[in-house]
Amino acid sequence: MRLPREPHPVDRPGPVLLMIVCAGLGTVAASGWNGDGGRIQPIAAVLAIVLFACFLILFAVFWVGWLMRGHELWREERRRSGGADSD
Repeated sequence: MRLPREPHPVDRPGPVLLMIVCAGLGTVAASGWNGDGGRIQPIAAVLAIVLFACFLILFAVFWVGWLMRGHELWREERRRSGGADSD
């Protein structure tokens, strides 16, 4: 008896939604970058940079997970078709 497989983390909506939220909040912070009379507001600048960094990290993690999922599917297909090695 096989247990039901849990969905791959890439298939879950959490990482994608978090990326969208970070990108959206970063955009909002960047739009508030120039405040009164074109003066740069340091808090908005730091917030925009931090949120953009979070977006990039989440994107990298999501991309690596997507690649690993593709590799996992490839290995399962190869195993089912009777491939040479069974790593």
